[in-house]
Amino acid sequence: MFSERLKASRKEVGLTQVALAEILKVSKGTVGMWETGKREPKFEVMGHLSKTLNKSVDYLLGLSDNALPQPADKTHLKESSRLQAHAEVIYSCDDYDLVLIKKT
Repeated sequence: MFSERLKASRKEVGLTQVALAEILKVSKGTVGMWETGKREPKFEVMGHLSKTLNKSVDYLLGLSDNALPQPADKTHLKESSRLQAHAEVIYSCDDYDLVLIKKT
């Protein structure tokens, strides 16, 4: 389903495989593989595809029939901005840092 929706969406906005590849900074062959279903884009590319084609990621993946991107729900951001958190490193090693979060 992804391959068909990608191809249809690309054509709908008037882009060639080459033009889409240039926008996404991938090869034309990569776009061709996506459209034939032989490969799928990496997670990071899906957001760029969504914006470029003006389609929701869920639509492109076949999870929804609603093609239009949904505006972000920012109500949770307002709530979280009221809470302040401070972080301090409590232990450090070569590969990662463990961080303790304290609510104030």
